[in-house]
Amino acid sequence: MKLSRHAHIPAGMSSKKEVLILIYGVYSRWAERFPLACKKGCAACCTQSVTLTSLEGEAILGFLRSRGREKWLHEKLSGVTPGKGGPQITTNQFAEACLARQEIDGEVQGTWDFNPCIFLEDALCSVYEARPFGCRSFGSFVECTVDRAAEILPIHLAVNTVFTQIIEHIDSDGGTWATMRDMLHSLTASNRVIAGRTCLLQARPLPGFLLDDHELHVVNNLLRQLYQESGDNRTFGDLIDNFMTI
Repeated sequence: MKLSRHAHIPAGMSSKKEVLILIYGVYSRWAERFPLACKKGCAACCTQSVTLTSLEGEAILGFLRSRGREKWLHEKLSGVTPGKGGPQITTNQFAEACLARQEIDGEVQGTWDFNPCIFLEDALCSVYEARPFGCRSFGSFVECTVDRAAEILPIHLAVNTVFTQIIEHIDSDGGTWATMRDMLHSLTASNRVIAGRTCLLQARPLPGFLLDDHELHVVNNLLRQLYQESGDNRTFGDLIDNFMTI
């Protein structure tokens, strides 16, 4: 389903961060209904292939700076090389191509990097409170291992994609999108050489959702919650106008 017009983007970093926290909260309450096998110490999904927006990257930096851990972050980043095999297309770019029935070259989606996330310590996330949506949305009905992939319901995957698209949309007025490794390298880069080696893509506006009728009903309910809980109803009002009648 395509958008009939571009939805409103909140102005200013502080407003965007407030919207991001709201999105995290609504998603978390929805996802709690699933009997997932995930538990403290699970770390198979904590790899260097997690993607995020610059908005989420700034949230991680703010979290670490508030705790005086800038030097610790630079030490973490010094052990990984930016620009290795990341995606060459954002989530909203992918959705736009699908809605236009365009063929998508598998290579543009990049290769999966199974190396552990730089923030993983003793199988625990050291930035858990500030983790991006890409981490928050991971889930599985079975315990994941090297030989056993995650299992989730199609509706879970559909909602994950929708929320990922909305978060990218919010940062599409100048923000960027990349793997967490590349994003943090770029946001903390002190020279042009490092910055030039990162693979940042421009965050794109929401073109529409790839949903069937059942999935659309679930998404409508979640958009309604976002609308009702938002202090600035314009933020989600345009999305609702495109996808539901209230």
